[in-house]
Amino acid sequence: MSDPYARVPGKCVWWREMPNEDDRTDTRIKPAEKRVECSCFVEGYLWTFTVVEVPRECPSSRSCRYFVSGR
Repeated sequence: MSDPYARVPGKCVWWREMPNEDDRTDTRIKPAEKRVECSCFVEGYLWTFTVVEVPRECPSSRSCRYFVSGR
């Protein structure tokens, strides 16, 4: 089984983003309001943001003991 989460270049190497599957086919949701599930794989954190709210970096990047810049 392949992992649907993909590494995002330019962000923490542990940061992953995946579009919310339910929003993909819902035509009532505007593109900017579609949800993205974000994860810090090593720490096990999971956040849900709208497309326009996805942060530039992991919200725990300053405290994540495994943080390694992906730049």
